[in-house]
Amino acid sequence: MKKIFFSLSIIGLLGLTSCQDDFMEYEPTDTSDVGTAITNEGQLQTAVFGVYDALQSNYAYGNYYITAQEIMTDNGFVMFDNSNRFTDFYRYTHAQATGGSISNMWTIGYRAIARANFVLSFEGNITGSSVDQNFAEARALRALTLFNLVNYYARPYGTINQDLGIPVPTVLETDVPLARKTVEEVYAEIISELETAAPNLGAENSRITQKAVYGILSRVFLYKKDYQKAQDYAALALAGSELLNGVVEVEGEPTTDATVLENYYLNPLASSETLFAIDFTALDNPNTNDALSATWTIGGTYEDTAATTDFYNLIEEGDARKGLYSVIQSADNPLPYAVKKFGPVDNDVVVIRATEVKLNQIEAMYYTNQAAALTELVDWVQTYRNPEYTFSGSGQALLDEILEQRRIELAFEGHRYFDLNRYELPIIKSANCTVNCDLPFSNHMRVFPIPFNETNTNSLMVQNPNY
Repeated sequence: MKKIFFSLSIIGLLGLTSCQDDFMEYEPTDTSDVGTAITNEGQLQTAVFGVYDALQSNYAYGNYYITAQEIMTDNGFVMFDNSNRFTDFYRYTHAQATGGSISNMWTIGYRAIARANFVLSFEGNITGSSVDQNFAEARALRALTLFNLVNYYARPYGTINQDLGIPVPTVLETDVPLARKTVEEVYAEIISELETAAPNLGAENSRITQKAVYGILSRVFLYKKDYQKAQDYAALALAGSELLNGVVEVEGEPTTDATVLENYYLNPLASSETLFAIDFTALDNPNTNDALSATWTIGGTYEDTAATTDFYNLIEEGDARKGLYSVIQSADNPLPYAVKKFGPVDNDVVVIRATEVKLNQIEAMYYTNQAAALTELVDWVQTYRNPEYTFSGSGQALLDEILEQRRIELAFEGHRYFDLNRYELPIIKSANCTVNCDLPFSNHMRVFPIPFNETNTNSLMVQNPNY
């Protein structure tokens, strides 16, 4: 069989995803098959679903893309009585090139990219009413995956080691090793692919939408520190979108209702707040041992990860978000707090929502118009989270407040680790931590190592420093 891989670990479906692998229905077996593996619109759509399938994996949005961000930082921790799941991330023992978790995250990411490249290799050869949208979805999902990988396996844009980005395969077949591109080159590829995809995308939020791509572009440009473009794309994403609202009127007076927020997370695809979510069903999910619900949800299979008391105490009394967390009686001191953002095993997982985009916009606005950023921040918190909220600071105090509101709002949705990294802030964990509890940005473990199986098969691969 001709090699159809970026490295030996990428394409092989060795149980890393629990979902059905429809993509393999069209995997070519030799060179002659490549040009005829997809011959019609229906097969094209099924192959695109194979890209979504990869992102459903528990090593992607099914769990690890979300959980790692919280467990490695000051938002969450692994409880004293645990199943040993995610203790590697919590203690930073994942930070070794032979580690299974970081290897599997790399593999599932490049598997999604390989599947997208396979789909895109048929661009121009298939006709039909949905063809342009399907190719655009593959292109956008490829860019989203590159964005996640470059932020886990390379240093943040504009910081250190900028020559060590990640490889960017653009075709499915290659027997030629690929070197790491610079971080700037990877970002340029991501932006180009998202901007190319946007015009042909639809509006169904269980598939990647045009507004989702505009929102992701606001995130990308925020990370890139191009604050005007971050605001421009945020405005496009927010046009006509609904913001998640935890403030209701009772006898003419605004008050908060945490159940509104909690209900949103139990069915995010029902709301236009959600620009794109990974759709899971009772038959198509990471299973009861591997889904987010397994470790985070009260009554889950393991129920052994939780929010820290320090995080919980950041939320003011009277803020609707306070009700998204409830104390757990345990042997831990301080006590843990259960997170109500994760429902049952088949709960859909939010990738990007309108309120994140609003916070992207406010943060970017800080760098171009501080007075406007302050007005937008206070208005958003008062209108949607806490009617009694006040803040009047400026300068660094205002930025700190914007980032704190971002931390509270987006906690346990897969943002905290990247946010601390892009601001080069130390990771200082709570009193529950016993190992690697204080990691400055300079620490080599603040970026994932390139997995051993990649460095072993790709002769051009350079490992991250100190691994």
